Amino acid sequence: MTTDSITRARRAPARGSSEWLRFGPRAVSRPVAFTVVALAGAFLLLMPVIWIVSTSLKPDGEVYAIPPTLLPQNPTLEHFVSVLGDETVLRFFGNSLVASAGATAISLLMGIPAALGFARFRFRASGMLLGAILVTRMFPPVALALPFFLQFRQLGLINSPVGLVIAYIPIVLPLVIWMLEGFFRDLPEELLEASRLDGLGTLGTLLRIVLPIAKPGVAVAALFGFLAAWNEFIIALSLTRTPDAQTMPVGIAGYITQFQTLWGDMTAASVIYLVPVLIVTVVTQRGIISGLTAGATKG
Repeated sequence: MTTDSITRARRAPARGSSEWLRFGPRAVSRPVAFTVVALAGAFLLLMPVIWIVSTSLKPDGEVYAIPPTLLPQNPTLEHFVSVLGDETVLRFFGNSLVASAGATAISLLMGIPAALGFARFRFRASGMLLGAILVTRMFPPVALALPFFLQFRQLGLINSPVGLVIAYIPIVLPLVIWMLEGFFRDLPEELLEASRLDGLGTLGTLLRIVLPIAKPGVAVAALFGFLAAWNEFIIALSLTRTPDAQTMPVGIAGYITQFQTLWGDMTAASVIYLVPVLIVTVVTQRGIISGLTAGATKG
């Protein structure tokens, strides 16, 4: 046996160690088993996206072909040309952007001070109040659709982008407060004490000390809040009537007609709807990871 063989044998974990998993008569190394499971999970998650993109590139003959094919045999961009040439689709996209961005901005403006207050200025009923704020996230949107419709009809906000912004705030704001409250709770007390010694008030501490440190957490909260509003369908369907105020999810559902489903145009619009989210996620990936792992190595 050569020296290299002896070295590899010494480095290899024993078959009975925790580095191996036993499946029947065979033992598989733990990293290999985890890699296989991760690849299988990634395939299951990506398969719907792959199918949507593939269908958007198929001509109508292939879309309705039996048996269906995973990849397009004769790729075409005719569905994208049809969707992008429709001004109504662009209006849907703009309405989604305005409603989601508006609700997220207002929720951050209200949620950041509220989260800091719940994390650092506790009082007897603070836990109960925080629970009352978060309880709205426990209700499915379909349960809120009818109350929203009745209230907004009286306020004259039906079929209005402003109405959608207001309706999305109860969806985004609890999520922002919940995420940032845990992040602010892990801030070092020494920093806040030093800011008080320097004469900074609560607002000065928030703007000069807390926010610069909490940028990753704020970015994560903003992204998740934006996605919650961006993907909302039930409330938008209940509060809008015409393309002047309808959002992209409602517009995509419009491709299901009484006589047929326009799968090609529907999947093309879905791909266009996914692109901004993918771009934002890739660009802010480092900040998102920093925010999600903040506090994981504390102590």
